Amino acid sequence: MNKRIVFDSKEQVDKLRESIVRTTDTKLKELWQSGNGIDFLRKIKFEPCGYDPLFEHGTNFIEQTNQTFTYLVCLAAVEILLSKHPLHRFVVNFGTESGYDVISEDESIICECFAATTPDSNNKLEHDMLKVYANKNATLRYVIYYVANAKEKHVENVRRKYSSVEVMSLKNL
Repeated sequence: MNKRIVFDSKEQVDKLRESIVRTTDTKLKELWQSGNGIDFLRKIKFEPCGYDPLFEHGTNFIEQTNQTFTYLVCLAAVEILLSKHPLHRFVVNFGTESGYDVISEDESIICECFAATTPDSNNKLEHDMLKVYANKNATLRYVIYYVANAKEKHVENVRRKYSSVEVMSLKNL
């Protein structure tokens, strides 16, 4: 299944974001109504009861959680990049699609995106910064992320190591 989408407008981003939120709300209400307490926990732990809100197929609940927030960060990143670079169209490689998470069609702008509890969770910020930093063909490199715990000192230390990469922390999704 091709999980690449080309974006050229904020309206396109908004429409997809609204669809993801609406589908997620509907599917989670259905899941919660199918059992309470321990039944609910048993279901999300042991059964494939999740739903991919973008590509509309069943999945593991934890995978749904991870992918949903990654999708939302990617959409926020595209919105930022379209605003900063309005003459470009951007391709998003959603989910497990290979390549950079967001890349301009001419490949001059690249961006990695993630959602995590902290920026040092699984060394994610460092890993993504290194990935985009290593690409010497792109003229602009970004890492855009959302975390619950900012750990600003860690972010600043990583930022100093990769000064040619612009790093942005989203305040909300």
